[in-house]
Amino acid sequence: MQGIRIAALYGFYPHKLGFCGLQENSAKKTFLDFLSGKKISEQKIRKILETLKGAFSYYRLIAKSNGIKDPFDERVVNAYWIGNQLLEKVPVDSLKKMIIKEFSGPGFLSKEMAVKKASEIPLTSKAHHNFHVLVIGSVSGRIVLEGKLLDICRIGWGKVIGYEKKKTENTNRVIIEYQPLQKRKGGYSLGKPIHKIVFWDKKFIPEIKIGDRVATHWNHIVQVLGIKDLVNLEKYTQITVDSLDR
Repeated sequence: MQGIRIAALYGFYPHKLGFCGLQENSAKKTFLDFLSGKKISEQKIRKILETLKGAFSYYRLIAKSNGIKDPFDERVVNAYWIGNQLLEKVPVDSLKKMIIKEFSGPGFLSKEMAVKKASEIPLTSKAHHNFHVLVIGSVSGRIVLEGKLLDICRIGWGKVIGYEKKKTENTNRVIIEYQPLQKRKGGYSLGKPIHKIVFWDKKFIPEIKIGDRVATHWNHIVQVLGIKDLVNLEKYTQITVDSLDR
């Protein structure tokens, strides 16, 4: 279930904020219980993750493009959130068709807007979460992704340089060294490293050490990154940033 757990870790915070997926209290409780280590059936958590349509549509596209049966295969989920070689086999034309088909209709973009967004996709685009944030944006209408929200919605990364322990809370404040996303003429760039405070939920990730490289989503740590994952996240983020430099 590792792929499902990774999908849940990255999907939990936008779901909790109400930006995607079913918002019934039972769904939120199942999500939280699963990530906290309680025994939840695989079928039950899969059904909830499938309602996070933005991410799930990409999982299906990446899986199909690589001949992988399960959209929640760990390699597929990592490809979307972090990036890996599976993205190289997703044709841009398939990406455009998916955006028009999956992200238009009631509760989503108008058909005209979906077609317009698809037509403007750079040819170098990869089916990565940071592409979705910076190029496509919100498709549910529950949030307007602009300004600082772009930086906290994309998957960022940083080095843990300090943290504040709070014995009465499961969530700690962690200081990371981090490159912020910056708007500039013609597109975006990654700025000079700064210190940033993010949150670490110990129920989800029991241990984080000084010096760890971590992935962040909505100002929360979602994963401790190995060197390979760190390189891939940097690579596929930069591909998206470079594609917008026109």
